[in-house]
Amino acid sequence: MLTLRDILVSKAVNGAPIMDQIEKKSGIAMTMGVIPANNDTYHNWKMSGAVATPTVRAVGGSVTPSSINDTLQRTDLHEFTLFQQEDWKTVKTLGGGKDQAAANRFFLETYPQMLESMLQRISKQIIYGTNTTFGDTSGLGFKGLHEIAKANGKRTQMSGTTGGNTTIFVVRWNPKFAAGVFNPAVISGVNEVMASTTPIFNPNTTSVTTNAKIPSWESWHTTDIGLMIASSLSVWAITQIDSSNIPTSAQIMTALRGVHSERDLMNTKIYCSPTGRDYIYGLNDANLMSTAMDTTYNNRVTTFNGVEIVTDENISIVETNVLD
Repeated sequence: MLTLRDILVSKAVNGAPIMDQIEKKSGIAMTMGVIPANNDTYHNWKMSGAVATPTVRAVGGSVTPSSINDTLQRTDLHEFTLFQQEDWKTVKTLGGGKDQAAANRFFLETYPQMLESMLQRISKQIIYGTNTTFGDTSGLGFKGLHEIAKANGKRTQMSGTTGGNTTIFVVRWNPKFAAGVFNPAVISGVNEVMASTTPIFNPNTTSVTTNAKIPSWESWHTTDIGLMIASSLSVWAITQIDSSNIPTSAQIMTALRGVHSERDLMNTKIYCSPTGRDYIYGLNDANLMSTAMDTTYNNRVTTFNGVEIVTDENISIVETNVLD
């Protein structure tokens, strides 16, 4: 399945894959499957409310008609935007001049950093969604994994102390029912991953009283993305985890079964903060055995029953119970 990382690596700047330049590791952004929207600003899909009912017919017997109860659903793409403003002197010094060409060079060089910021914001939205405490403070955008797991009742709640919790998510990506949704122009290569306006020189007024201005260049960066979770068997959350309330192997197995991970081990991921990852590593301690010849200690676990464990630093370790 095509991932967000695949797209960003293919859109390399000066030969360097954009995704590999991210400083704050976002495992979700690196592994989330994506599909093109079937419309520019939204994606339509169908969720079956019931399956058809087959029957056994005797020769000469009749069959009662049956059909699938399809309900049309819609996932809107949301605009994530970033306004970049740079001092004229900075652009002149680092861009090698004070003309348009210098500004173009400078903004091209800073594009990866701007995109990194955008990806971190998108990752946060995917995790916490419209929650005004941990997600978007204005409650905008699409629902996140926390909210989706809660709405579907697909979660295991520990008893961690509020304000010091973290969450482990299990997600099974699939282009038919669980994926990030991009503008099709991005997928087809017609448009950029993050569209940017040509930098313009636009002195910024800092005081309407004195009419003081900052000589600056500026540009807008935007990207459109949505999240389609069409199945209640795609996301499971183990919440309220702390050092005294660590999920057991059995509870992680419950989460894996909850998303039917055995149907697609490759596209199922376990997402956790670095702290949550350490808790999973700790589950292996009781089973480690050493001999007199061993000179190293290693409890690193990269998969759990065939499912990859992925770290995302955007998953908070100071979550409160407001999320539940």
